Amino acid sequence: MPVLNVQGIQLSFPFEPYACQVTYMEKVVECLKKNINGILESPTGTGKTLCLLCSSLAWLETRKAQTELQKQMGIATLIGDNKLNPGNVDNLAKSLEQSTGTTWGGSDYTVPKIIYASRTHSQLGQAVQELKRTAYNSMKVSVIGSREQLCIHEQVKKEASNTSKVGSLYM
Repeated sequence: MPVLNVQGIQLSFPFEPYACQVTYMEKVVECLKKNINGILESPTGTGKTLCLLCSSLAWLETRKAQTELQKQMGIATLIGDNKLNPGNVDNLAKSLEQSTGTTWGGSDYTVPKIIYASRTHSQLGQAVQELKRTAYNSMKVSVIGSREQLCIHEQVKKEASNTSKVGSLYM
């Protein structure tokens, strides 16, 4: 698998990417690095799903590594030179407390979760199949179904149509 350098992120791609795919991945990484939303489009058949998966998961791997390095450096700084006093212990405790946070960009010690949402289950299935083709296929994923498939409320389950279930006031 070719490994690309996309804005400083080492990214594995299942084959040699087209120029439009590289551009797409550059924009995804740029949005992630800047912690901003992006609206990206590309014609049908240009590999948007694969590009999105590879670029965002490569960025996530890099972010995890950077976060772990920052944690280790912070601990080494606090403990280094045998200066382990109560103030340093408090700072260490605060740092460790922050590292358990789950907010986006809330701390240098947090790693965000990536949520891939889609309108249909077939599109989610396609994304999972694309993921299997990548070097990131060992990452943990979870597919969450819709209210129609997962709802356990008896009155909603009895509704005849999906529209009735989704628009139901029972939930």
